Amino acid sequence: MAERDTSRSHETRADARDSTDPPVGEKRLRLPLKTIDDVKAELARLYREGKAGRRAIGDVSRLANVLGILGRLIESEDLAARIEALEDEAMRAAAGGPAARGTDEG
Repeated sequence: MAERDTSRSHETRADARDSTDPPVGEKRLRLPLKTIDDVKAELARLYREGKAGRRAIGDVSRLANVLGILGRLIESEDLAARIEALEDEAMRAAAGGPAARGTDEG
């Protein structure tokens, strides 16, 4: 049987804090950023904070850049899903099967 390495400390996931984790006792910030509308709202809030002087412009710029990247990723994912749906419909039509109908069609 293989021996277990007992030289390592018995650290749990709760003990192994990441440098990005909030300090103990401080709540983690949770923002809904799953849709383009979520990202737009956060960008607008960030802009208003910068414009009002409540946040440094350098911070606004860096955070807006990250939000821009996130927005492009969300758009790419949405576009890929739409393309896949169109390809599936085209394959069904080419095979002679019934084309999928949208929910707004009767």
